[in-house]
Amino acid sequence: MLEDKLYSITDIAKLTRLTDRTIRNYLVNGTLKGHKIGGQWRFTVDEVRALFSNDQFEEEMQDRVENKVREYYRLENEEESICMIINVQLTKEKRKEFFSILSTIPFNDEVKEKISFIDKNGHTKMVYIGPLEFAYQIGKLLKEVSL
Repeated sequence: MLEDKLYSITDIAKLTRLTDRTIRNYLVNGTLKGHKIGGQWRFTVDEVRALFSNDQFEEEMQDRVENKVREYYRLENEEESICMIINVQLTKEKRKEFFSILSTIPFNDEVKEKISFIDKNGHTKMVYIGPLEFAYQIGKLLKEVSL
């Protein structure tokens, strides 16, 4: 059962694409709550959800994505790639569906890591920075999921 799953620091780092060190800093400053089990930190689904709904965390994640976009803009002599920002109306369930379908496509691991979502004031922006060849497929998939 999903609700029984406990997440490790490494699991949360992968979910957020942050470092283990950053996750530990969230523990220290109280942004993330958890429990030590056998000397290791573990987190319930509700504790992970609380992190994602924390205003400070959300702002930091948004800043991180915006910095990636700025970095991309400043790059020169980059291999063929794209920075795509799309306004989409995806509920969390639709977002899960999007990633579920995306996981069936062979390029999943490479591409999924390059997709970020920013939710602000009821609006969602999807940001993809990566190989140009996948942009069309991602856009097509988003259209299918949002219908």
